[in-house]
Amino acid sequence: MGPCILLAMTRVAWQAGVTLAELTMVLAILAILAVFTMPAGLDWWRRETVIVLADRFASAASLARATARNRRIWVHLGPREAASGWSAGWALYTTASPRTWAARTAPDTDDVLIAVSPPVVPSVDFAFISSQKGVDTISYAPVGYSRTSNGAPLSGTLTIASGAHVRRVRINFAGRVRVCNPATDRSCGTGDDS
Repeated sequence: MGPCILLAMTRVAWQAGVTLAELTMVLAILAILAVFTMPAGLDWWRRETVIVLADRFASAASLARATARNRRIWVHLGPREAASGWSAGWALYTTASPRTWAARTAPDTDDVLIAVSPPVVPSVDFAFISSQKGVDTISYAPVGYSRTSNGAPLSGTLTIASGAHVRRVRINFAGRVRVCNPATDRSCGTGDDS
């Protein structure tokens, strides 16, 4: 009885592995599946990136409006780096006077930095259009409305796009923020009709 048990254990251990041909076949099938799922995975990643960035910007704009209204100070939301534009991220800061252009917040000024967004991935495009020419930031007056430096109403639209996916963050004259998808929302506009 002893040799039969030993023979059965040896045979089970010997059959537990796979051959090189089986392994090659499985790897080939996995490679083919990966090739077919790559475009769908990339499309999903682009869609989610655009949605997340639009929501993050809308949250920053809402925080700017609430901070201006509650603390009764000027609050600005603009590109983190003026030369790089919105793709370098955005900065939310307070100042004693209104601004209409992006300016890096230096530690020795009276500006107070509230929040900074990290730079985004290179495959995402940003386009900011405001109701006033030459304005590349959204400024909130102490009452919570978006205004220019001379007190005129200001609205703006930040378009975030990657591949076929687009989201627009619209800020109206009252400073309210809305995220819309131009593919499904007819009231979203074209981005240049702020």
